[in-house]
Amino acid sequence: MNCYLYKLSFRTPLHCGAGESAKSLDSSSASICADTLFSALCSQAAVDGGPEAASELCAAAKEGEALFSDLFPYHGEELYIPKPAMLPAAFSETLAADKKKVMKSLEYIPILKLDDYASSMRGKAAFEIDGIFKDFASAESIEKVSLKGREESSPYCVAATVFNAKCGLYGIVLSENQEILTKIKRLLRLLGAGGIGGKVSSGYGKFKILGDEIEMENVNEAVDAQTTALWRMLSAENAASYLSLTTSLPTDGELEEALTGALTTVRRRGGFVTSEEYGAARKKDTQYFLGAGSLFRRKYKGSLYNVASGGAHPVYRYSKPIFLGVDYQ
Repeated sequence: MNCYLYKLSFRTPLHCGAGESAKSLDSSSASICADTLFSALCSQAAVDGGPEAASELCAAAKEGEALFSDLFPYHGEELYIPKPAMLPAAFSETLAADKKKVMKSLEYIPILKLDDYASSMRGKAAFEIDGIFKDFASAESIEKVSLKGREESSPYCVAATVFNAKCGLYGIVLSENQEILTKIKRLLRLLGAGGIGGKVSSGYGKFKILGDEIEMENVNEAVDAQTTALWRMLSAENAASYLSLTTSLPTDGELEEALTGALTTVRRRGGFVTSEEYGAARKKDTQYFLGAGSLFRRKYKGSLYNVASGGAHPVYRYSKPIFLGVDYQ
């Protein structure tokens, strides 16, 4: 297994709808789900290498030769992951009320704080929230005016995420195929110039990949304590449970086993087809996925789902998870 970890520094505001409703302009998230990233990579592949290049990327993902995580925030050198979807056995009695409130409001925790957080949710220790960074980005609402096909102007607002200093998003790609991984790296760089998310034609979502990207084939290539911990959890087998780093959905045949004993969150996934060749109504089929941070007793493989509605070609939504093996349930 080859683990490629990359960090995105955004040069322009990002518009990435949270997916909680069809009104995608009204909200923008400070994370990006893997299916959004994958769709953008496929579109970039089609532009760069034609339909065959997009088909090659889809085939690699479907066969498990390239697995993608969601994109999560970082602050400086510190990488954050979604807090596990655990039910609190009891907050420590010594935890002050204001700290309990802050703890409940946390969306992300540092990788190296994962075990501490799990212990606190089992009532074994207080979670030290001091030093947990939360202000990765600010939300802005940008006023726009539409004149397309109208006699009178039509004002509207676009929600945007603006990352703060030293903050951005990072992601993980797992692959045993070096050729595919090299192509994905190229696509990511090309995507940065064009942008990711919504309203890219207006200049949103442009980024650069920071130079401290990491590629690990074994634990000896980890560069610090957090990447060492990350590698060990990524490669863990026979763990007590598995924390998902990808918003994804098991196949019908996997669903019952995957949900047995699982602690999950649910996320709506919708969106629009960007391909000019597609032709038909561009709204993708809506699905409900299991959010990153969900905990499972067994891994599942997931799939690529065709969410096209009568267009000229299939449109695949990515849904193959990356898991961290952890020692709690």
